[in-house]
Amino acid sequence: MLKKPLKKIELLSPAGNPEALIAAVQGGCDAVYLGIRNFSARAFAGNFDHDEFKEAVRYCHVRGVKVYVTMNTLLFEDEIDNAMKEAEFLYENDADALLIQDFGLFHRIRTEFPDFEVHCSTQMHIHNADGCRVMKECGASRAVLARETPIEVIRECAETGIETEVFAYGALCVSYSGQCLMSEAVKNRSGNRGVCAQMCRLRFYENDGEVRCPSAEGEYALAMKDLNLINDIPELIEAGVSSLKIEGRMKRKEYVYLVTRTFREAIDAYYAGTRYRISGQRQKELELLFNRGFTRGHAFHDSQNERMTRFRPNHMGVPIGTVVSFRNNKVTVDLSEPLYQHDGLRILNSPADTGLTAVRIEKNGKLVNEAGRGDRVVLDCASKPHPKKGQILLKTTDRKLQEDLDRSIDREERRVPVTVHFEARVSQPLLLTAEDQDGNRARVESPQVLEPAKNAPITNERIKEILMKTGEEPYDPAVICDGLDEVFLPVSVLNETRRSLYSTLSDARAVTHERMGRHPYQFYVEPKECTFPRILIDGDESQSDLYFKLPVVSETGCDSILRDRVILSEPGNLSLHNVHAVAGMTLNITNSYSAAWFLSRPEIEGLILSSEADSRRIQSLRDAFIGRYGFEPMFYQLVYGRRTLMWIKDYHLTHPYLEDLQKTLYPVIDRGTVTEVLEPEPYVSENSTCRGSYIILTTEDRNQSEAIKEEAYEEISGRV
Repeated sequence: MLKKPLKKIELLSPAGNPEALIAAVQGGCDAVYLGIRNFSARAFAGNFDHDEFKEAVRYCHVRGVKVYVTMNTLLFEDEIDNAMKEAEFLYENDADALLIQDFGLFHRIRTEFPDFEVHCSTQMHIHNADGCRVMKECGASRAVLARETPIEVIRECAETGIETEVFAYGALCVSYSGQCLMSEAVKNRSGNRGVCAQMCRLRFYENDGEVRCPSAEGEYALAMKDLNLINDIPELIEAGVSSLKIEGRMKRKEYVYLVTRTFREAIDAYYAGTRYRISGQRQKELELLFNRGFTRGHAFHDSQNERMTRFRPNHMGVPIGTVVSFRNNKVTVDLSEPLYQHDGLRILNSPADTGLTAVRIEKNGKLVNEAGRGDRVVLDCASKPHPKKGQILLKTTDRKLQEDLDRSIDREERRVPVTVHFEARVSQPLLLTAEDQDGNRARVESPQVLEPAKNAPITNERIKEILMKTGEEPYDPAVICDGLDEVFLPVSVLNETRRSLYSTLSDARAVTHERMGRHPYQFYVEPKECTFPRILIDGDESQSDLYFKLPVVSETGCDSILRDRVILSEPGNLSLHNVHAVAGMTLNITNSYSAAWFLSRPEIEGLILSSEADSRRIQSLRDAFIGRYGFEPMFYQLVYGRRTLMWIKDYHLTHPYLEDLQKTLYPVIDRGTVTEVLEPEPYVSENSTCRGSYIILTTEDRNQSEAIKEEAYEEISGRV
């Protein structure tokens, strides 16, 4: 066993709304991550307004919990100034760190708020040690590694010295985050901008190019199980991981609480020198709260079959019975597990499942509130399709479990140890001081001086008893007497002074950063000549001697380079310095600040802008860049090509196409370790703004390719 790291691993929990935040803290997390109402990659979570955020920071900091804020979306030119206003609000109100995807926002935060901690979101597509080194050099404190990163690469990333955050529980994306364009291309809802339509949870079938080829395993070719690394915590700790992340900003508070509590128990067991074993009861409770089936994912090399769930893409719950019969909108079921009134249920059916709620439970002809294992019950079921004999009944929501968890969340179990001293002297105010383990200190005096006791003086025991009551403040006091005369002290005065003491200590604990203040944005970009062709063509062998496009996914990094002229594809490529380079489209450049950040690197001569920025947004980007930095660089715009909508690791199909419910065919290219899912039809755009054009050729024949290139050259030449 490796030597244990000095710094204890952080447990990071989701907080999609204020209720979930409280649940996470009471469950035992070390930090929460949450979104504000704008610029968050979970736009459909409740998120926090400004007042709620201030309350959240105080609540967390007083209890020793950090608050990380997700601003992890791509930003267009007209959005980034507003994003900086939000960042300034977060900075001034003591957020502990920002999670960022957009390189332009990253650049501005590092320039204008150099003491504001920045974490690279998983949307930034950091999946190798090169990417970690680069972003550490650029000022990032932490990299949230791609969910696809295996344990051996996680270890290499941790060795770079940057903090590493690893997903350990919850939903998995089938594509590398930050590189999925499926939702944007099909539904016009960009996953990189927080409104993913979760296309991978919809029905997809394999197709041989002519006919659908259904799988006996199910109809959801892209659906993944949920990640669960609870049993792998020791190996993750010993690999040097800084933070274990629980996914779930869209989940209920009960889910957040129980998953957090389970991970808290497992982490604490490791540091106590014992091996954590999850109980069968706890495992069932976790499955009831949410599961699509569990996998150890890519982190521990689960196979494709172990990762995927073609059968169903949504919450499965747990089996609790079998349908005996259905008649007159009532279903009779033999139970294999307990059932409670108001439990949420589902019967596995076709073409869709049958949903119902146990509003009325009949047992032996009588209405009951609950039934047990082995009972036969009758339930109201008006939903369609109607159940059939032999079908499986699943419990998807357990009313009793929800109530038990709600009671646990409502109890204030998160207590901070403090030492409280008191001194009660005649003719002086009552003096109370409190100090926590972090060095925060509070000192208060009673509003009136103490008088000699005429009858029974207040006792040491009585004062201690009252000071042990902390009200709504989360403290566990050890009370010490520094001096006690025989004094009279009204209990009301003692209570008032006690409340003031703990409130003052909370004020001190609530603010954890001394901020330097905002710096003005000052940045210079040197004009440079671009030695690359005016038209870049991906997939054209005639240009293969001119430049080399680096792979979008490369866990080993850039150990060897085949050319000295390259198109960069992922953050780890920025470790290359002695090359001539163009920043590629998969680096997601959507605003002038991200353009400036890339062009400030001496090796980068031009940029292929993100296809998520249309011509109007590209015009705004270009104009802003010229106005701010004084020259027009070589910007390339995608004018033609089938984009890769998904990059899927270790995923192999039997047939060359995926087909959706609209019978649209998506070409699939298996490149060994990574499979690409392409657009059904080529993306086409005019280029009226940029000096350069970018073309992707995949399935085009020679005549088509030549015609496409000729049109692009004519368009560029017409504007020169």
